[in-house]
Amino acid sequence: MMGSSNTFLGSSAGRTNSTGANNAFIGYQAGFSNTTGSENAFIGYQAGYSNQTGGNAFIGHQAGYANTNGANNAFIGYQVGFSNTTGSANAFIGFQAGKANTTGSNNSFIGNSAGIANTTGLDNAFIGTYAGYSNTTGSDNAFVGHAAGNANTTGNGNAFVGPFAGYANTTGHSNAFLGQRAGQNNTTGFYNTFVGSVSGFSNTTGVNNAFIGQEAGFENTTGELNTFLGASAGRTNTTGVANTYVGGRTGYYILGGSRNTFLGVDAGFSGGFVNSSDNVCIGYNSGFLLGSSLTNAVAIGANAKVGQSNSVVLGGTGVNSVSVGIGNTTPSAKLHITSGVANTSGLRLENLTSSSPASTTAQTKFLSVDGSGNVILVSSTSSLREAATETLWQRNGSFLESAQGEAVVIGQGVSKTPAGYKLFVAEGILTEKVKVAIKTTADWSDKVFEKDYKLKSLREVEQAIQQRGHLPGLPSAAEVVKQGIDVAKMDAKLLEKIEELTLYSIQLEKQSQKQQTEIDELKELVKQLLEKK
Repeated sequence: MMGSSNTFLGSSAGRTNSTGANNAFIGYQAGFSNTTGSENAFIGYQAGYSNQTGGNAFIGHQAGYANTNGANNAFIGYQVGFSNTTGSANAFIGFQAGKANTTGSNNSFIGNSAGIANTTGLDNAFIGTYAGYSNTTGSDNAFVGHAAGNANTTGNGNAFVGPFAGYANTTGHSNAFLGQRAGQNNTTGFYNTFVGSVSGFSNTTGVNNAFIGQEAGFENTTGELNTFLGASAGRTNTTGVANTYVGGRTGYYILGGSRNTFLGVDAGFSGGFVNSSDNVCIGYNSGFLLGSSLTNAVAIGANAKVGQSNSVVLGGTGVNSVSVGIGNTTPSAKLHITSGVANTSGLRLENLTSSSPASTTAQTKFLSVDGSGNVILVSSTSSLREAATETLWQRNGSFLESAQGEAVVIGQGVSKTPAGYKLFVAEGILTEKVKVAIKTTADWSDKVFEKDYKLKSLREVEQAIQQRGHLPGLPSAAEVVKQGIDVAKMDAKLLEKIEELTLYSIQLEKQSQKQQTEIDELKELVKQLLEKK
């Protein structure tokens, strides 16, 4: 029984077809061996030549040539899917794309020679010229870009996106490379994630790495368990393992160190070190002094630099120096400790106690510093002071002066130390004589008697007293409690008020004299009127 609804056009096209139906074979020997296959479309010289099944579309010179029982394939291009025999559900488009595929199924190869060597690999997607070029049995791969995954043979579960991404990968599996030449030289490395142009470029067998950013991990070859995030982060690392670099150019020159943690732009940037390991650098440009290969060193803060192993440095120098606050928010010294408990320092020296021997003679013990600034336990002797390199006091003739011109506090409980004063005393001062110096005449109150002085009216004074409860120009009781009294200024202000009282008295005297004159005139007028009667 002859097949029906077939269209055969070309010499020997569909020559052996028997019951195959709904086929379209166009070209010399197109569908030549088909007997029962149906719903096929073969266009081109010997396209689908050996086909025995249905549901295929082969377009191009010898496209799907060896296919026998492979179904639901779409091959478009010169010798595309040439060797396919039983592979099904494949889509190959481009010159010799999937040419060697035999039984591989569910593949999509698009581009010149894409997946050309694939034989039995399954579930692959290769898009781009030479993408997946050498893949044979590798499955579950996605290669997108010119020559992406070019050398992959049996590697599975890879995703390479970008020109030459994962180019040299052979058996490496479960990798994700995104970006131009990302992971280009990876061969057998697996579980890697490289995102960014040339990220992980030199990696060959390194595993479990995550490089994100342009040039991130560029020179890494066999290093493992590294996380580099940022442009050029960990660029020169080769064999180092378990490093974490976050920020542009972090760890840029660390060649083979391991277990380092760098956070911040240019953190760990300086160096050229091979074996710097177990270090922590946090902050912009934090890192090591040039020429240092360190272990277990920590630098925290912008431009902070550490120069020896097993050390912690907080902050940089100069404008980058910092103050450390413990238990407070605004430290006022390099180390400012607020214990939160009254009458306690919050500082404990476990191996230096009252029972420890003093560094000097053993009398009354207290903490001090030696010539290098180290805190030591010492005792009070008459000679102890002579060893000090700095003094708080100095003699100037018959006077005793503060060496640094600093203020002096006498007594305990002095909590108010406003600027502009040099002596603060608790409780009181007992003296037979006190003299307060006045710098200029402007600080005294003679201005009250000047002609242009504006004297408030008594009515204005009364209103001010009613509103504020005290004379205008004088501080309130609350202000005095809070700020205290400047004796010189207060004396000048009180004299000002006395002089104002004098002016008021003079005004009243003049007013009284005027009124008395008017009274005398009225009396004389009344007397004259009475005499006329």
